Amino acid sequence: MATKIVGLDLGTHTVKVCELVTTFRNFELVGFGHEPVGAVDEAPDFEALAAAAHRLLERRGLLGETLMCAVPPGMCATTSLDLPFDQPKKIEAVLPMQLDDLIPVPVDDVVYDYQITERREDGGARVLVAYVRRDRFAELLAALEAAGIDPKVVGIGPLTTFNLYDHAVGAEAHAPVAMLDLGHGHSELSVYDGGEPRVVRDIPGGGRDVTMALAQAFHVEPDQAERGKLQEGFVAPASFVPQDVDPATGASRQKLVADACRGALRGLVREVRRSFVAHEMAAGRAVERIYLTGGASLLRGLPEYLEHELKIPVIALDPLKTGFNKLPAGGEAVRPFIAKAMALSLRAFTRTHQSQVNFRKGDFAYTGDFGFLQGRIITLAVAALLMIMLGSLVALTKKQQLEAEYAAIRARAAALSVPILGYEDDDVQLLYDTVMVTDRKKQAGIPDYDALQMLAQVSDKIPFDLVVDLDTVDIDVENKRMQLGGKTGSGGDVERIVEALRATDCFKGEINKERVEKSVDDRTKFRLSATATCI
Repeated sequence: MATKIVGLDLGTHTVKVCELVTTFRNFELVGFGHEPVGAVDEAPDFEALAAAAHRLLERRGLLGETLMCAVPPGMCATTSLDLPFDQPKKIEAVLPMQLDDLIPVPVDDVVYDYQITERREDGGARVLVAYVRRDRFAELLAALEAAGIDPKVVGIGPLTTFNLYDHAVGAEAHAPVAMLDLGHGHSELSVYDGGEPRVVRDIPGGGRDVTMALAQAFHVEPDQAERGKLQEGFVAPASFVPQDVDPATGASRQKLVADACRGALRGLVREVRRSFVAHEMAAGRAVERIYLTGGASLLRGLPEYLEHELKIPVIALDPLKTGFNKLPAGGEAVRPFIAKAMALSLRAFTRTHQSQVNFRKGDFAYTGDFGFLQGRIITLAVAALLMIMLGSLVALTKKQQLEAEYAAIRARAAALSVPILGYEDDDVQLLYDTVMVTDRKKQAGIPDYDALQMLAQVSDKIPFDLVVDLDTVDIDVENKRMQLGGKTGSGGDVERIVEALRATDCFKGEINKERVEKSVDDRTKFRLSATATCI
């Protein structure tokens, strides 16, 4: 049975959907649609976005299908971390503490997820972390839910293009490339190097800035300026020579349009250039080309202008250059607008180059799959009843087999009891206790020290005048390991703690300082580990 996967692009000017139909082995791109959100000069609220999405999904009969989307532009932020390990469980354990020192809001006030972007030979990893404010994300989900929309995945816009990497760049391509999605109010930039995302940014600025610059230059309303942008708008370098200069006044409509567009895009170009320079300084390799997409990318002269300003080739992104594209006429008319929605829907199928950030976790976890099961409750109930009946038959057979084995064991015990006890008895436990009574403590492996005794040694050796606030005390007797973590006054105090541990009977060996760093309250955070020698 075919299933539809829908990519929902919550743009600030237009909401778009992309439909993929999946069968057992294959999938096909079969549909694309869009719906305007509001006026060109206003940023929409969540209710307006949800209402536009509802109209579009209802019109195309997609309200009940599996939805993949990203938070609206301008809502999320990202940061990168270098960690000495790459195991997911360890990363998840340290992220809250790391983020608390990096982001400008308390970590409890955000929803975050991460993606490993680089694994190093020494076992370490570079991790991209994306986060949104918890209250804003709750408002977004509430608005979508009120409109009958329950997305299975909510990622971040700049990283969605990773799902297009194989189609646009090539699975084996490793040179640094960038993808720039020019939207209405925001532009989303991603830099990929070695086939992995290195820079992910949401940059304020896009088509709306050009519209407002034209409205100001020509003293017209934004709606009129928007129409003028579509008909006459173009951007060119400052060296552009207009062809319509009035000899009497020296005025030029072409120059006025080009200057207004260039001024509107100046901040965006500056931020893109800054991101490229930062990547080159960090990786030692410059971005070699830019793939351009988004509605604002249709501004005439934009690829040439960006090439002139950034000094690298600019190529129009072609997400529809795939074998599974079944859109009418190849979808030529929607090629500049479909990339993000298509990338979102492809998340269900890509395996190598794939965005993995999903804010639907914890309190916001997706539960729609349970609704799917409820719709098939009768089938499931019949299947469960059959499984119970089969399980009962298996259990009855197993019971008869075990009863026969038990009778044989008791008969064997009765035969062994005479030489051991001096009389016949089929009590298996009595025979076992009689044979195993000697040196029970040694056989049980009871240690000479327990965790409480080890902790008492540590407490006794730490100087009385040393102020230590412990938040982690983990003593693993079985594995002979101890971890201490907390805060103290300085790095010298940490060394005093290490010397105190070495003075105990249990921790005379190597003591590892896994972490020693300054915290925001000017104290010293530390985490120590040691191997017990007294067990």
